[in-house]
Amino acid sequence: MRNPDEVKPDRQAAKAGARISQKFQVAVDREGCFRLPPEVLGKLGAGPGSQLRVVAENGQLLIEPDIHALRRLYIEPTSGCNLKCQTCIRNTWNEPFGSMSLALFERLCRQIKEQPFLQSVMLAGFGEPLFHPEVVEMVCRLKEAARVSVEITTNGTLLNEEMSDRLLEAGLDRLWVSFDGTSETSFDDIRRGASFRLVLKNVQGMRELAAKKNRPLAIGISFVVMRDNIDDIRNIEELIREVGADQVLMSNVLPYTEDMERKMLCLLALTCETFANLPGKPTISLPRLDINYLTKEPIYHLLKGYQNLFMINNAISAPTRSCRFIRDGTTFVRWDGKVSPCMALLHEHLTYLYGLERRIKPYFPGDLNRQSLAEIWNSKEYHDFREKIYEFDFSPCHICGGCSYLESDEEDCFGNTFPVCGGCLWAQGVIQCP
Repeated sequence: MRNPDEVKPDRQAAKAGARISQKFQVAVDREGCFRLPPEVLGKLGAGPGSQLRVVAENGQLLIEPDIHALRRLYIEPTSGCNLKCQTCIRNTWNEPFGSMSLALFERLCRQIKEQPFLQSVMLAGFGEPLFHPEVVEMVCRLKEAARVSVEITTNGTLLNEEMSDRLLEAGLDRLWVSFDGTSETSFDDIRRGASFRLVLKNVQGMRELAAKKNRPLAIGISFVVMRDNIDDIRNIEELIREVGADQVLMSNVLPYTEDMERKMLCLLALTCETFANLPGKPTISLPRLDINYLTKEPIYHLLKGYQNLFMINNAISAPTRSCRFIRDGTTFVRWDGKVSPCMALLHEHLTYLYGLERRIKPYFPGDLNRQSLAEIWNSKEYHDFREKIYEFDFSPCHICGGCSYLESDEEDCFGNTFPVCGGCLWAQGVIQCP
């Protein structure tokens, strides 16, 4: 018989594997009112006069953060890059490439201090942030300007020992690295000009340097999945261990050509979204199940109608017709100072749906060269735009297609005018970015 001490559960391991959550207890007074702790109000973006939405969903009441509180900021240091990846929409651009001036960046940093609910800043866009000669200085200035988390998304090729050391000293909190493959063969084919072995070595080196310096550094993996590399997902656990990642974010490829559309793993026209919400369609709630030879085919059958499928009261569905950027209180600053509400509207580009070309025009409710960040964010135009996107009453171009409205994001058949978001692949959960 085994010693009972040998089979005791590892409590620390159990705690580490448990879902991380925070619970707050609040008291209700005689008038039926209660006060939320300041840290909760901060995360909700709730200040004097704020209006929060309370949503009843799956038997629970959810308090949503204020969409008019700026909580996350993306800054694009440059639109240039040292690679020419086959998955990049920069291949469709007609606009000039450029980099943000340090003077503009410093002005932006001063204005960041005026944003009371800002929680994180991401240095990212459609270029390679480490391609900017002053990127380390940018991280340093951000950490000095506000007590927020600073993140960078990178292809990892320029992350040598010197760059890693300087970024750590500047105070970088999280590093997102693009790995569109878990093998040298698939990675090097997709990310042309890059080397799987070099990127892996660079990231491992930075992680080891952070440990040596006793500086906390979170690492995430950004993975564009398509027909060319779908089998690589089988080895994602090994890559996670080698990189030391705590998050993996996967996205479909953005189809900027007909060939790219054929490589997508999400054929929108065949999803069950169009008839999932028909009257009388029941919800199906599954218990916890093992995935094995007995269950995989039945579960696959249910997943094909995923819009009404739940597991232990948790929806198994893509967040469709909902803009994450608006709900997260996010805005983007392009390299030239123009401010855009989302990644999709940051640059002009092409996408393809059902073999039909759709040109996306950028949208800018303001420009930092003429206005302050606060003036742009609080303007009536931007406020009304956020409200409109929250409601998301656009025609479903992503599952319709075929008419002239599909050719651009300027108008739709519901009567909406530029910019219309019914064909936005980010809003349909098809494209994700850190």
